[in-house]
Amino acid sequence: MIARTLKTAAAVPNALIFARPTPFQRPSRLDARRCLAYLSVEHKGPIPREFRVPMGNRIYGCDDCLAVCPWNKFASVSREVRLQERTEFERPKLGDLARLDDTGFRALFAGSPIKRIGYARFLRNVLIAIGNSENTQLLGVARARLDAANPLIRGAAVWAVRRLAPEMAAGLRAHYLAAEVDNDVRAEWDGELDG
Repeated sequence: MIARTLKTAAAVPNALIFARPTPFQRPSRLDARRCLAYLSVEHKGPIPREFRVPMGNRIYGCDDCLAVCPWNKFASVSREVRLQERTEFERPKLGDLARLDDTGFRALFAGSPIKRIGYARFLRNVLIAIGNSENTQLLGVARARLDAANPLIRGAAVWAVRRLAPEMAAGLRAHYLAAEVDNDVRAEWDGELDG
């Protein structure tokens, strides 16, 4: 069941209920389909349009709930070596991540929970972040993914290119639509950019 009633000692903080987007429909009622962590990690299809801009630069998960949770004031940094941050994951460049192939993805994220989402979902998330970046220097890596074999990657690339360069995307539309067989990708060429 996606929407569940939370049975905890503390009520859900108002900061979570009023955050946008929010997985909370009301206090103690969670809808995982609206959770950015769920969408970026567990959701297998295209990210719903209404959540793409709010995803910002999140590639794997979302810590907004952790940031406002009053119980986290009692948390301490773990001394467990396996839980320490890996320096190669600290502020990665979106362009470098978008250029990874499947082998590079597997090598970089070996031993990391990120590997679990797989290459296509990872790249989908990177392309959403690129589309939100407003950095036209990333247009080339996004455009290169318009030819990806996987439709999940192609669809996210269409969205990113349309966000970064709407005029260029309009010029590319007919060429790519002529050969596109995936309905989700076709819909990206014609869909609304912002949710």
